[in-house]
Amino acid sequence: MQKQIELFRSGLMEGENLLGVGASNPKPTEQIYVTDKRIIVHKIEGIFKNEKVEIPLSSVSSINTTVKGLGASIAIVASNNKASVEKLHIHIAQELKSLIDSLLHSSSNQTASINTSVDVADQIKKLADLRDGGILTEEEFNAKKKQLLGI
Repeated sequence: MQKQIELFRSGLMEGENLLGVGASNPKPTEQIYVTDKRIIVHKIEGIFKNEKVEIPLSSVSSINTTVKGLGASIAIVASNNKASVEKLHIHIAQELKSLIDSLLHSSSNQTASINTSVDVADQIKKLADLRDGGILTEEEFNAKKKQLLGI
């Protein structure tokens, strides 16, 4: 499996980091790789059939784990795709789900933060227009700007 990980790592995009790996057991014919940008599920079925599904983190809508006896499966559902890996060790499936959940959560927080910054900048610009139009005084403009910036 180490050789497969190194081979996968060499194919990463610039600036992309491998964060988690899981493989079916006892044969690693199904593998899941989690990076900071995407999830890749690789299935090897015989000599001639390799299936690789790449799902950008931004399109993941849900991730589910199911425990079956001594193993677990993980299923990723995206807006235009889905992928799953069967026969994982239970703790690995749970760790991968937790990792992906945290990546999705931090990604949505960054988007909300960017939107908030843009909203504040737009509001300050509108206030400046009101000030320049003589509707607000300089003092009213500065007071409202400080309030928006949290100063």
